[in-house]
Amino acid sequence: MRKSYKIALPALLAAGLLTAPGALTSTASAATASAATASTAQAASAMALTLDSAGCEAIARRFLCEVHVSGAVAPVAIRWFVNGNAIPSFDNRSFVGIGCQPTFRYDIRAVISDGTGASVQFHTTPICRSGTP
Repeated sequence: MRKSYKIALPALLAAGLLTAPGALTSTASAATASAATASTAQAASAMALTLDSAGCEAIARRFLCEVHVSGAVAPVAIRWFVNGNAIPSFDNRSFVGIGCQPTFRYDIRAVISDGTGASVQFHTTPICRSGTP
């Protein structure tokens, strides 16, 4: 069974469901401008440099380390540090193998920066293992 409702024109105007033609264009342009601002802000926050995953796995006399980021703006630079020393041969690699001396603790750090000047870092202090993986 279908019901029919009659709503008076003044009630629609008051509720904002019906507007005058001039008001419609100004409201639409304001809504478009607001949506554009929200879209730009959302895109900026979506483009923030974020460290998605990172880790180092200790195997026999070696650490296998990797970092993954999202939202980076080119150019992206990755710098690796072991015990506070930069390792230029590892620069701009997301996956590296680092040799180590068994039973010693190592300080491993990766600093990732992008074209906007934003940066994130990964830091860990694993102990080197001996023997077979």
